[in-house]
Amino acid sequence: MARAKGDGPVAKLSEGEAASEHARLAAAVAENNRLYYQEDAPALSDSLAIAFSDEDVSEFLSFVRRFLRLGEEDPLAFTAEPKIDGLSCAIRYEKGRLAIAATRGDGYTGENVTENIRTIREIPGRLKGDVPDVVEVRGEVYMRHAEFKALNDRVEKEGGRTFANPRNAAAGSLRQLDPSITASRPLHFFAYAWGEMSGMPSDTQAGMVQTFERWGLPTNRRMRICETAAEALAFYHEIEEERAKLGYDIDGVVYKVNRLDLQQRLGFVSRSPRWAIAHKFAAQQAFTILRGIDIQVGRTGALTPVARLEPVTVGGVVVEN
Repeated sequence: MARAKGDGPVAKLSEGEAASEHARLAAAVAENNRLYYQEDAPALSDSLAIAFSDEDVSEFLSFVRRFLRLGEEDPLAFTAEPKIDGLSCAIRYEKGRLAIAATRGDGYTGENVTENIRTIREIPGRLKGDVPDVVEVRGEVYMRHAEFKALNDRVEKEGGRTFANPRNAAAGSLRQLDPSITASRPLHFFAYAWGEMSGMPSDTQAGMVQTFERWGLPTNRRMRICETAAEALAFYHEIEEERAKLGYDIDGVVYKVNRLDLQQRLGFVSRSPRWAIAHKFAAQQAFTILRGIDIQVGRTGALTPVARLEPVTVGGVVVEN
């Protein structure tokens, strides 16, 4: 689990702990650099804490028990669900009707994409059954692999610029100024969280997601309730093995305390929930051929070697230089 600021002085770390902390920080920096420079999707200050190993997950679950003062025999359920790699979006319904939709933006202000969201067929304009007067659903807009390939083939034939990966395609499609362009793109949505609710129809995380489905919202049915760290990690490794067969991109598994009253007791640290953590998959790797090395001369005379590679796709991005 990510170490919070002020958890303890660095001087008290053992050599092994310091090496582990250094590796964790290096991985976190690399991940945030990728999000910022390659994906144009910088992580927000209210993002989930990140686990990079099975040990991190076990530590997180133990921390939750300690914080709640629960013994090992006391029941404590978690939900485990695939972490969809798409564009976060919030959709507000008023008296059951879709009123407004916005991207996550900077965590305070997002882009108004209401008319574009209306073009996604699986997102209902009106919720089914009896619903609270105000319902703010949060989820992920994404694109499936086969449809992404078909879109890129079409764009290429039309002489346009193809998308690097399904996430970029989904984000670019949703943020179009012309809703008719969004309507022509194969976008999908998974609902998994909520914001403002004028009434709570369930007292558990899993129950809320099941309620979304009853209301007609698309949800990911691969969510599982786990009672132990072993069950949570088994789900993680199961999903990791099935990752290539899912048909859409995921980059890990998210664990959340199932009972909402316990979530409230756990609260937040800074703007990150203590009751949830994202267990990320290891970075994808690929082999390719080194074609050559060019030396570039900067304005100050600095020499920079640039490797010329046989193009290879890594994590949906084509790398060649």
